[in-house]
Amino acid sequence: MFFDIVIVGAGASGLAAAYRMAGRSSQLKILVIEKESVPGRKLSASGNGKCNLTNSYFYPGCYHSENKEFINKWTKANSDQKILDFFRELGILLYQNNGYYYPLSNQGKQVTNLLYQKSIRLGVRYFFETKVTTVHRFHSKQRSYYKIEAITKEGKSLSFEAGGLILAAGGAAFPKLGGCRDGYHLASLFQLKQYPVYPVLSPVYVDDRFLHLAKGVRLDAAVTLKCGDDFCTKESGQVQINEKNLSGIAMMNLSSTLNRLPQEELRNCLMIDVLPDLSWDMLKKFFSVQKSCSPEESLTVMLSGILPNTFISYLISRLHFDKDIKLFELTEKQINRLTSSLKKLVFTPTGYHDYEKAQCTGGGVATEEINEDTFESIRYKNLYLTGELLDVNGKCGGYNLSFAILSGIAAADHIVEGYDKEKGKC
Repeated sequence: MFFDIVIVGAGASGLAAAYRMAGRSSQLKILVIEKESVPGRKLSASGNGKCNLTNSYFYPGCYHSENKEFINKWTKANSDQKILDFFRELGILLYQNNGYYYPLSNQGKQVTNLLYQKSIRLGVRYFFETKVTTVHRFHSKQRSYYKIEAITKEGKSLSFEAGGLILAAGGAAFPKLGGCRDGYHLASLFQLKQYPVYPVLSPVYVDDRFLHLAKGVRLDAAVTLKCGDDFCTKESGQVQINEKNLSGIAMMNLSSTLNRLPQEELRNCLMIDVLPDLSWDMLKKFFSVQKSCSPEESLTVMLSGILPNTFISYLISRLHFDKDIKLFELTEKQINRLTSSLKKLVFTPTGYHDYEKAQCTGGGVATEEINEDTFESIRYKNLYLTGELLDVNGKCGGYNLSFAILSGIAAADHIVEGYDKEKGKC
């Protein structure tokens, strides 16, 4: 079977590209191949099902890549408005909450279904439960095309030919929702440069035998990551303490940098300011005044005025204080240790990479391999790479979906322009 375009992957990027192309050109024969049984599983689940599609704060610092120049140029050329316009055309209106954009329905599944159903009505074909195993490019003076080999869930082999190919297979994060390494394998068949992949927006596992005592605690904190001798990254926001790891927006945003650090740099590299609105001196003075005014009060009772109870148990255990210690029994050194711990609680990440809980993947195909405006390969005509497969990842807040969708749109627009110019030849 011959198609003008074959898209590998029916995630956010592949769906956006399919719908965009079909809406711009009714003549294009488009096929989307997806290994899962349904389209857009990660898209449907994003934002806890509410689908955080983009963010009004659109600047280079929201993204990570080995190629910072690419990020600078791409963020300058794009904006949240492009996302709003795309979904308005689709028939989906978005609302903003503190910079975060969601569909009015608050239903990610409805976003996925509209992209899928409308693209079908525009003529796009889909093959589900079909895994692309290999791709070959054939080039001659007469024509260039791609041959795509695939296998169905039942083991049936399929073969397709296409004038153009979009690799939108996503990354390795969240395998329960379809995350896999298939796209990296297909990119390697073209000998494209790739960076090692790592989980992003993931919990941070730490070496702390007392951590389970504070399980379930949520703190509005400031977190600093130390890289070697430098303090390289800071994040503010919610930190959630789990039995073996730290999560929450602040920690997940830090994971992009943290998960790239070598093992030897992980010791004591993570510091949390539990009470960022109070300076060290202010907090020390508070403790000293409490000791002076209520000497017979227990440390546990005093701390209950500023901290969750389970976190207090954790803190006292970690500091090896007597759980029944009275304020008058606290030495100056102990008060200083208490103050310092709350202002700089130090952790050693274990370096455990949890793809199961990661929302996105870092690393992947180098952006130097593509045209930054069209996402076409600079080496192979009519080969496009989009979305999470590329070495671009963003913070929490809709940034990864923005990149996936906008890269899919850019590839689609370039394909349609080329198709129109060549009068039916892709």
